[in-house]
Amino acid sequence: SGFNPSTGSGQVHWKWNLESFYHHIFTGDREIIELAKKVGAKYFFKEPQTTSFFRHKETVLDSPLSLMKFSAISFPARLRMGFGLAILKLIPDGIFLERYRVVDLLPKLIGSEGYKHIWEKLLKAKFGPYENLVNMAWFWARVAKRSKRLGYFEGGFQGLVDKTAKYITSHGGIIRLNTRVTSLQKNKRGVSVNGEDYDAVVLTIPASTIKKIVPGVDFPELNYLWGQTLVLETTGKLIKGYWMNILEENWPFLVTVEHTNFVDKKNYTDKHIIYVGNYLPDGHKQLKMTEQQLLRLYMPYLKKINGRFNKDMIINAYLFRVPYAQPVFPINYSRVIPKMRTKTKGIYLANMSMVYPFDRGTNYAVKMGRDVARIIKDDLRQ
Repeated sequence: SGFNPSTGSGQVHWKWNLESFYHHIFTGDREIIELAKKVGAKYFFKEPQTTSFFRHKETVLDSPLSLMKFSAISFPARLRMGFGLAILKLIPDGIFLERYRVVDLLPKLIGSEGYKHIWEKLLKAKFGPYENLVNMAWFWARVAKRSKRLGYFEGGFQGLVDKTAKYITSHGGIIRLNTRVTSLQKNKRGVSVNGEDYDAVVLTIPASTIKKIVPGVDFPELNYLWGQTLVLETTGKLIKGYWMNILEENWPFLVTVEHTNFVDKKNYTDKHIIYVGNYLPDGHKQLKMTEQQLLRLYMPYLKKINGRFNKDMIINAYLFRVPYAQPVFPINYSRVIPKMRTKTKGIYLANMSMVYPFDRGTNYAVKMGRDVARIIKDDLRQ
């Protein structure tokens, strides 16, 4: 769930662990908040600033009022965009929107001017070659469930993981880490994993791997993007806000997240923590680059963001990559999502391509865990 570099003496570097990829929760994330309360993990909410870098400056675009002040587009276009986004937030369940592509419907809903200056740029930066495939239900999910107040756990998300693990083991559960699964077979007693019998097995691994080991699972073919973050530990700030989207053309990253503008830097030896984030298609040249190569690529752009920022301010740089980070949901995806129950009794599915129309998020992982647990419990009663 997180990392914490060790010092030369072998001690951990920071008071709190840090996630390899930026994390937070929203006020409406009921399932993960309930889990935290159940296991005794402490959390807090704040209202950090979300900004966008547009035409060489950091601009606040995180509320209807700030949108009305966004002079890069005409006042009628601002009204049109605000009205369109308000409509999306009022829709209780936007799954019906999956029949439309974002590139087709969103310009009609919010106006072509607002779409061109903001959302088209974000869509291109995030999805790259898959921009034209994304369905509108995905966009609804990104807009409808967000809150200005964001939450975080004491000790980082690792704090929640540790409390949850302690709760499980104190109630008789066993957690095996770093255990390779070499075999998975159905037998008369249930399901055998590495020669041990279990009543049920839940597979949370990527669909491409599931299809290789479980017969009869018909996962739809999805395009995915890699997630990549270059995490910088620095002596000074880069941006004013917490989260800053990049609305410039042809930049080598799509977001900067200054974690310590949200979480107190005293938990990280009073240093600033900055994520430089990207989603990249398989085979992208950045996926072959080292920390230092990426830093050389990014530095001219980081200086454009903040002219006072320089390489001497960077104490450490940590690079993280993960495949299957961002699924690309095409139109009518709900028709082909596999069920949690497979055709093989005792084997169940629950991975992040199934939280649709949401695409990721720790709250939806917790919700999916609860849902599959209820199904297993019902099946075992029969």
